[in-house]
Amino acid sequence: MSSPNEHFPADYRQARANFFAACEAADLGVTSRLHPGQMGADGKPLFIDVTTIGPREAASAMLLISGTHGVEGYFGSGIQTGLLREGLAQKVPEGTKLVILHALNPFGFSWNRRVNEDNADVNRNFVDFANPPGNDAYDALAEAIAPSDISPDAMKVANAKLRAYSAKNGAFALQEAISKGQYTHAEGIYFGGMRPSWSQTMLKDVFIEEKLFDAERLLVIDFHTGLGDCGGAEMISEELPGTPAYARAKAIWGTRVASSEGGESLSASLSGTIDKAVAQWLDRTELTFAALEVGTEDTRFVFDALRRDNWLHAYASADHPDAAAIKSKIRTAFYPDTKEWKRRVWAHGEEAVVAALKAIA
Repeated sequence: MSSPNEHFPADYRQARANFFAACEAADLGVTSRLHPGQMGADGKPLFIDVTTIGPREAASAMLLISGTHGVEGYFGSGIQTGLLREGLAQKVPEGTKLVILHALNPFGFSWNRRVNEDNADVNRNFVDFANPPGNDAYDALAEAIAPSDISPDAMKVANAKLRAYSAKNGAFALQEAISKGQYTHAEGIYFGGMRPSWSQTMLKDVFIEEKLFDAERLLVIDFHTGLGDCGGAEMISEELPGTPAYARAKAIWGTRVASSEGGESLSASLSGTIDKAVAQWLDRTELTFAALEVGTEDTRFVFDALRRDNWLHAYASADHPDAAAIKSKIRTAFYPDTKEWKRRVWAHGEEAVVAALKAIA
């Protein structure tokens, strides 16, 4: 058995090569969807890649998604590839289908951005764009949250405004204002977009082609990073405590399950998520959906990395003297490239998937 450290890639291109090699070794085919309008940081094409284990017509199915938030793809890709290398194809229960979607947001993965090519957060993109949700708190704090000037003096003013809001309304209220999702500031962070993203369209296409719409039971794990203690883990459910879906998640993952809607989670309640969208798509399916969120750096580090990366792409350019440092920080914020972190998060990923396979059997 190989070391968990070996499963995590150095970049998007290596992640894709590793995924293909693991699929080939397991005698699995891969369906690739070419991004029609973007290239990667290396100037090469970008793809969403999907492999399926088990019968396409299976009534019970699982879906594993990596790279929804591009730069977070290092973690999800490592789990997907590592499990394939360690015999996942032979562990899928008979009569069950497992669909593995690699790099839902390949642009963000390749360019070390959390967002896609339109500065859109793919996990806030599933809304009615004719009538998107409002976020008055973000509107009031927009320039402080995502400054157009990141000089020390300007950041001091911006941070003072955020601290004042937190002092008046509470730290969690500030977190919700920032991260809930917003649809009016295209140059800001946690922007849900102005239209359905290519990633959204391709996810729905995967559901069609892999017959996930026909499943009687579907269990989904979406791999994320950036919230919580470094190397820690939480299974975030958007179901309220007391609901059947929440109870199913608890039965599978136990005390790690935390409801964002019920105030249990590190995450605030969010708008336009994949979780909510899939629940609407599959209103007659028994759906159990959780985001496996693993911690990286402290909250201030992650927030500062997001703001500076946003500033670089919205107001500066790739040849700015600070560009390399900013890109290094955003990568570290969502992918602490250390053996210890990889060891810990590998254990979380493996445990989550194994528990899900037992439940779906």
